[in-house]
Amino acid sequence: MTRLPWPVLDGEKMKFSHIGFGVNDIRTTMAAYADLAGFEWDTVQEHDVPLRGPSGEAEPSRALIAHGTTSDGLVIELSQQIGGETPDQFLLRGREGVSHVAFTVDDLAAERARLVGSGYRIIKEGSAERAKWLFVQDERLGGALVQLVEYLNGP
Repeated sequence: MTRLPWPVLDGEKMKFSHIGFGVNDIRTTMAAYADLAGFEWDTVQEHDVPLRGPSGEAEPSRALIAHGTTSDGLVIELSQQIGGETPDQFLLRGREGVSHVAFTVDDLAAERARLVGSGYRIIKEGSAERAKWLFVQDERLGGALVQLVEYLNGP
């Protein structure tokens, strides 16, 4: 494996987590990635987690979510919107495709404060039993959403 001369997905404060895709049919997409690249898939889960938008008010959001992993550890997350507006659809507006790149952080509140202080726009935030997260969008990020995730009891 060729090593690039700079750290690509592993910073001091953040570690690469996954690449997120917004999809229209999660099970068909899972089967295609399993066939194409041997992805092993977790069970599809339905999440009904209210997100907070820029106004701070809770916004309903429901999605089917699945995580797949290759034999060398690459993780992708598939998200099929089934209610409300998911962060993926905030960017994709009804089309399918890569929507976000996710990184894990140890202290989400500190990272949020740092990002806001640097002028980044937090577009959605949420939490569940396993994790809390936020989505950042900014023209400096090349058109992608970036998700920061703090796992509460390990990934």
